[in-house]
Amino acid sequence: MTMVREQEAAREDLAVVIPVWNLPEDLADLLGQIERLGIFSEVIVADDCSDLDCDPERLGFTSERLGARLVYLRAEERRGAGHARNIGLDAVTAGNVLFFDADDQMSDDLPQIWARHIAGEIPDFTIFRHNDTRVLETEHRDGSFSIDERQWNRIFGGASLGESREKWLTPEDRAHLCTISAYPWNKIYRTAFLRRTGISCSETPVHNDIRLHWLSFLHATTVLAVSTIGAVHVVGDRPHHLTTRKGAERLCLGDILDDVLHEIRATPRHAILLRHFLHFTDTICQWNLGQVDAELVPQFVQLAIRAYMSFTPEEFRIYAAWQPERANAIVKFLLSEGV
Repeated sequence: MTMVREQEAAREDLAVVIPVWNLPEDLADLLGQIERLGIFSEVIVADDCSDLDCDPERLGFTSERLGARLVYLRAEERRGAGHARNIGLDAVTAGNVLFFDADDQMSDDLPQIWARHIAGEIPDFTIFRHNDTRVLETEHRDGSFSIDERQWNRIFGGASLGESREKWLTPEDRAHLCTISAYPWNKIYRTAFLRRTGISCSETPVHNDIRLHWLSFLHATTVLAVSTIGAVHVVGDRPHHLTTRKGAERLCLGDILDDVLHEIRATPRHAILLRHFLHFTDTICQWNLGQVDAELVPQFVQLAIRAYMSFTPEEFRIYAAWQPERANAIVKFLLSEGV
């Protein structure tokens, strides 16, 4: 087994899996970035049954132009970005993989992050910082929202995040950093790690990256964190963005939370993550309650109640000792709903 792992770790090539739906211009821009950066050996475009033509070759990109194996996969019906990422992962032959959304942007520093990922022992995954356009437009600073930046500051001791720094994460580090936004494109994964653990995205309309994010932190034994910004998350008023989807599709969150909680409990070292996952459950349930259409609020209240009640009294006691104010707010919410 050790020899197999060493052989897997020696594969220093990188694939990028790009889910896309009706964004040919954005995809072309991203493929142009990929061509310019020159760090990928495979480019896999997973089309979620677009109405518009998103075939890379018809956009002017070939394997020769990209300097990489180019694969175009098209789903027969629209099943969401999670399914697209999963079929893309199935097609990966490279030793490492980055998932990247078609409408986000790669940083010029991404090659530096990739170089650090393969500089020595290849970790199960490397996580890196990102910019969010909502922050760039309103706060005029690098990085993402303050909740994420607090965790990055915790990991790197409050040093200036303008510096390029790296750290192998301890279990306690991982328990804190897993609470940052559950995005799929801020990590470079060792392909064999994802396949050995069976980690994939939820094939749900929205929130399909929660499972990938949390189970990666749960099952990884080696995680490298790099403070360098490797991506820009571009958020706009588009039909596929979560911020614009306020309908019943959001109710899939309940099953996703159940799935991840079950996996955390089934893992011997789950305790260090469990209180953080309860905190995440509270945060995302309350956030969704403020986002969904008014007529769906009663259903989402019931979803939140079920999610809170999924935790045992002892699990909640441990959480309350850590976050007494939020624990008190949860109790008040449950009492207000007659639980």
